[in-house]
Amino acid sequence: MHLPVSLTTLALSVVLVQKALAVLPHAEGKTAKGFHVQQDTLVSSRILDTVDETNKVAGSVPSPFQNLPTPSETPIPIEIPQETPKVKLVKEEVPEKCKHAKHVIRSPNDIQNIADCRVLAGDLEVHEYKHPLLTFGNIETVTGNIIIRKSPELVRIEAPSLTTVEKSFVLRELTSLSLVSFPSLLSVRALDWRVLPILSNVHFSNEIKNIESITVSDTSLTGFSGFMADRLETLDINNNRFLDIINSNVETIEGLLHIAANAADVAVSLPKLKSTNNMSIHDVFQIDLNSLESVNNSVSMINNHFSNLKLPKLKAIGGSLSLSKNDKLNHVEFPTLNEVGGGLIIVNNSNIDKINFFPKLNVIGGALELVGPIKDTSLKQLKLVKGSALVQSFSTSFDCSKWSKGDVSNVIRGGKIECINAHNEKIISNTPTDIDSKQGGPSVNGGNRNNNNGNNNNSHYIDANGIQKYGNQRGGPQTPFTQYKSSASTVSVSKFLIFGFTILSLLY
Repeated sequence: MHLPVSLTTLALSVVLVQKALAVLPHAEGKTAKGFHVQQDTLVSSRILDTVDETNKVAGSVPSPFQNLPTPSETPIPIEIPQETPKVKLVKEEVPEKCKHAKHVIRSPNDIQNIADCRVLAGDLEVHEYKHPLLTFGNIETVTGNIIIRKSPELVRIEAPSLTTVEKSFVLRELTSLSLVSFPSLLSVRALDWRVLPILSNVHFSNEIKNIESITVSDTSLTGFSGFMADRLETLDINNNRFLDIINSNVETIEGLLHIAANAADVAVSLPKLKSTNNMSIHDVFQIDLNSLESVNNSVSMINNHFSNLKLPKLKAIGGSLSLSKNDKLNHVEFPTLNEVGGGLIIVNNSNIDKINFFPKLNVIGGALELVGPIKDTSLKQLKLVKGSALVQSFSTSFDCSKWSKGDVSNVIRGGKIECINAHNEKIISNTPTDIDSKQGGPSVNGGNRNNNNGNNNNSHYIDANGIQKYGNQRGGPQTPFTQYKSSASTVSVSKFLIFGFTILSLLY
């Protein structure tokens, strides 16, 4: 029985030593790091288990250490890393020479004086610069506008470090400029480039963000893309004779969309554009406007070279719609358009002979004008035309008389219905509104000018000799002019007789 007691004594000694080591850091006010004591506590735990087993075998009194908390239950302090103190950013102080409302540059020395300004506060204006190279040095940010204009000797503009132009980047009337290199540029508010006739190289390494307005006119650029913007105020690309690609992911143009007089084979892709205020597309070879839903004001498409025009989602145009002189256009689709706020003008499109591509058009807020080799018109859903109507067809198969008496006469409310056929014969009809406005008015034949002995005289035509005739094209009632002549003769004879009787009474 002495052997278990000896083992118990030994175990007691080991545990006391381990407990002392574990508690010692606390007494000194230190924090145990991590879990380095875990190995020793496992050893002491195993010794205690051995003592318990020995006591059970010996039948001795349980060890007094069985009621003590095991080392695993003893809370071990864990060091929590303290939060790194935040560094307060101090706004960079802009040197006085870098702060002016306007920095005027006319020579290389002027730009050299501010080339070490990382931030240039104010506008940078270059005017009548007398050197072929303009370099911006270390300038990274311009808080105002960059305006470079009327410097015919300037050939290259380089800004290797410039990342931000907080307002507009304007280039005007730089007739020798051939290269613009801004490899670090990330952000600019507006781009306004005009009269740069030999500018053919523009180096932008990044997609330009935060842009709100783009105007590029009279350059030698060959492509336009790389500007990231969901919304623009203006997109105006015109008179760039070599520009054959125009791409943009813009969704809304709140002002003007104008594309005209670029390369003859220019392809325009605006696949995400949903709305614009005014749209003018001229001299374009290919066009993608598949997402366009609305135009607040007018749409003008003139002198284009595309053969297909599809606007599958366009529902409303606030102003006029004009398709004119698109010589190759032979397929048009406006499947969802239901209202045109102004006039509908389809004129001189050589290959459009049927006006049948407005299946849902209900209202035309202005006049209806159709001119060309028209053989047929179909506007079955049209309920109202607030203006007048003019159709001039160069096709011998088009019947003006039939068209004037068709459904169109019931929906036109603004004035005359005029039709000119291939023989240059013109039929003019009054609309119901025009007739109503004249009912009961004075007439030269003493009655209603629209009433001619019970015959309907609301239509008249002008024959090939330029003579105006009323009624049907083959004969008709006497014209008001003839009636007026008869009435005038009767009045003249009556006045002559009265005058004669007056003279005779005076003589006698």
